[in-house]
Amino acid sequence: MVNLKKLAATVTLGALLISGTTPGYAASLTDKQKKVQQQQQQNNSEQSKANASIKKREQAISKEQQEINKLDAELQDVINDVAQKKAEIRATQQKIAALQKQIKQYEAKMKAQEELMKERMATMQKNGGGSIDWAEFIFGSKDFGDLLTRMITAGTIQENDKQIFEEYQATKEKLAAAQAELKAERDALVKQKEELEQRQKTLNKKMKERAAKIKKLNAEKVKFESKLMSLQEMESTLKAQEKAIKAEMEAQRRAAEEAKRAAAAAAAAKKKQATNTGASAISTPTASAAASSVPASGGMFQRPANGRLSQGWGAASGANGYSFHNGLDIAAPVGTPINAAQTGTVTTAGWGGAYGNHVIITHVLNGQVWTTVYAHMSSVSVSAGQRVTQGQHIGGMGSTGNSTGSHLHFEIHRGGYSYSSSSAGSTVNPASFF
Repeated sequence: MVNLKKLAATVTLGALLISGTTPGYAASLTDKQKKVQQQQQQNNSEQSKANASIKKREQAISKEQQEINKLDAELQDVINDVAQKKAEIRATQQKIAALQKQIKQYEAKMKAQEELMKERMATMQKNGGGSIDWAEFIFGSKDFGDLLTRMITAGTIQENDKQIFEEYQATKEKLAAAQAELKAERDALVKQKEELEQRQKTLNKKMKERAAKIKKLNAEKVKFESKLMSLQEMESTLKAQEKAIKAEMEAQRRAAEEAKRAAAAAAAAKKKQATNTGASAISTPTASAAASSVPASGGMFQRPANGRLSQGWGAASGANGYSFHNGLDIAAPVGTPINAAQTGTVTTAGWGGAYGNHVIITHVLNGQVWTTVYAHMSSVSVSAGQRVTQGQHIGGMGSTGNSTGSHLHFEIHRGGYSYSSSSAGSTVNPASFF
């Protein structure tokens, strides 16, 4: 048999939601929608400003990249120059080695020629060289080569020996030329090594400059991409939340309509029963009593999971990147069930940066929008747009995202979701609702 009192209370709530007998409630929802729309418009304005900032940052990054490209071209010139200098040094070293080898050959040849000429001069002195003033030639000459030159000039050497002496003289001249060339090449080598050292210093300097520019550019790109992603995620969240609010209100409207139809049927049955039995009509609870007994989404928030409270809501040390902790941390083993703290519509569900696997649910309670966040989950069993009831299983506890151990990070926001690492922002202390 139908519980007529309970049904009548439900009918009364449905009538209030639809017929407008509770204008404050409807007005509150309308005002909240307007606030959400204003927030969306503000976000669009901020997005436009951000886009202008992003474009400016892109141009700056492009300019920095062009500077690196220019530096790369200069760097390649220096690298090519260094390689050329090294090649020149290798060629000079090879030439010096060849000259040294050639000089040794000339020196060996001259030594052999000197021995031969000494024998010829001894023979000349023995066989009729008495007319030659040997003392003048020997003591007046600086060296053996000079002696030969004097004798050739004086015509004291026989024609058949003259060729031997001329070959010796030619060898001597080649040796002197080779020695002079060797000295010049050695001087050139010293200069080339000095130039190479300077170019190498220039190369090292430009390499460090390039590394610094690339490091700065990469840091700018990461900062730029992080900011861009943050703006995109926030815009996506706001849009999803606006959609979730509308879906939640529509779900409540449908529930009220169903309750109204059921109440009408119950009233008809009651009337028929009264007619048949002659009993008096059963009194109906007042509108205010009905509205207070059945809130729009079924009461305030409940604890979403069992476990140990490992960190509370409030000021933090900043060691983990935030100086204000926006929620409660409940620690328990991986897979511990996580339940919806209140009836509402899922705004987002899945992976998301520092939160890891997480769920965001939008609630509308007596015209006030609330948002709950469940982070670091090992698994997610609901999806965006899905309506869940208070206590419904939405996933398992875990340690995904920026987490050092299995726990649930739980937030309650009065209004839409917004995050601040240095203040409470829109969050309230969840512990005050349990």
